Amino acid sequence: MVVKSSEESQFGIKVYLSQPWNLIKSGYLVLTWIVLGFHLELIGPTMSIVAANAKVDYSGMSSALASRSAGYLIANIFGAIFQNIVKKHSEGLLVCAFILPAIVVFTTPFVKSLIVMCILFLIQGTAQGLTDLESYY
Repeated sequence: MVVKSSEESQFGIKVYLSQPWNLIKSGYLVLTWIVLGFHLELIGPTMSIVAANAKVDYSGMSSALASRSAGYLIANIFGAIFQNIVKKHSEGLLVCAFILPAIVVFTTPFVKSLIVMCILFLIQGTAQGLTDLESYY
């Protein structure tokens, strides 16, 4: 790899416009973090409704929220073990990481069991962990 001298390097907006794929990818990552924030924080204001659907109280919902944290931990361990796969296939993992929470958010109002709710939240935490992994590669 050849390093350009400071006289030849580009300044300002030309740096970003000379690499349009990286610019599009960076914009996509920022947008996806915003959307994932919506996915993750949607449960807060609707927790009483979701708890009533699953016929549990707030302590039962805390189990679901704890499983989301466990999913985040699983994704980070996966990323640490399989760094080469994550580096080579980062776009594919991002696609997977945003389809999963979309399915979770869609199915959450229809869940009537705490076990299924915990599994859905585990998937949501895993997706959050995968997107955080992709920001480093």
